[in-house]
Amino acid sequence: MRRVAGLIVALALLSGGCIDIDFDPISIVATKRILAISADAPESQLGQDVMFEVLAVDERGRNLLAAPGIELRWTVCLSLAQVFGGAGLGASVDVEDTCDVGGPDLIALETDGLPPGRARLPAAALLAFGASLMGAGGEPPPLPPGVSQDQLQALLGVIAVVGVPLRARVEIFQDGALVLEGLKRFAITTRADPTTAPPPPRFSFDGRFVSARPGVSGDPRVCVAEDGAPIELRAAADVTLSPSDDEDDWVESYPVFNLTGELQTNMESAFYNWFATGGAFGRDVTQQGDHDVVWTTPETPGAASVWIVVRDGHLGTSWCRVDVTIAQ
Repeated sequence: MRRVAGLIVALALLSGGCIDIDFDPISIVATKRILAISADAPESQLGQDVMFEVLAVDERGRNLLAAPGIELRWTVCLSLAQVFGGAGLGASVDVEDTCDVGGPDLIALETDGLPPGRARLPAAALLAFGASLMGAGGEPPPLPPGVSQDQLQALLGVIAVVGVPLRARVEIFQDGALVLEGLKRFAITTRADPTTAPPPPRFSFDGRFVSARPGVSGDPRVCVAEDGAPIELRAAADVTLSPSDDEDDWVESYPVFNLTGELQTNMESAFYNWFATGGAFGRDVTQQGDHDVVWTTPETPGAASVWIVVRDGHLGTSWCRVDVTIAQ
């Protein structure tokens, strides 16, 4: 009762303006954060590697993965329970999910030889999983316990027509302690035309474009000015950030089953998440058709960083960072 009474008093003080709680806006980086995770390809066929990458920063916007004592652990669950559940068929089967207890269906992703923050779900793992469902060499596989032939064929139909969403998990440890974790949805399919990720971003500061695209930047995660000059902005100034209006060139259509079980075609739409090390955004997220945002630059001169994270409203993600100078 004392806890409940204390909570009621606190809520009353908060609603009456007696307690001033100043939360940092979600778009301003002030703590260790995962800003984005990407999968390439976001819809992956069973015979290809799936590459993952995480964008993680510290409280000052620096690359968290470059800090001492950092270790990443990547996993994907390829259990029948997860796959049937992702296909919307989980209620129809009686199969055990051992991923939560570290069972054999929990796949540790490969990181050896890859840059920090990246991981690979190898094609061999997906092919082995596909063979357990479809067989290999013309021989059908034995039915998994708890799954009927009709249920298996229904699952294979979903994989072939629309794909099945799964999740990759990344855990970030520092000096042995878990400090961040995140999930990334991707899909497995045998469809001939899987969707792809958005291109590297391109956007402007008051009409002056920066880009991470080939021919401008040597790194698809780093935006640089197309005119080659550094970006310098006045302190406490309102600057309009505008994504390149070429979304129609890269948004894609994809098939889904609607709530009545009928096949329909959906269209992606571009969404933009904005982040910075200081200042304030008029909005945290913008989208295709209304994608501009006003950034009020920090009041204090010095270095600042801005990130744009592009999502296609389906499974694809891209991002870039641009460093700017704030002048008096």
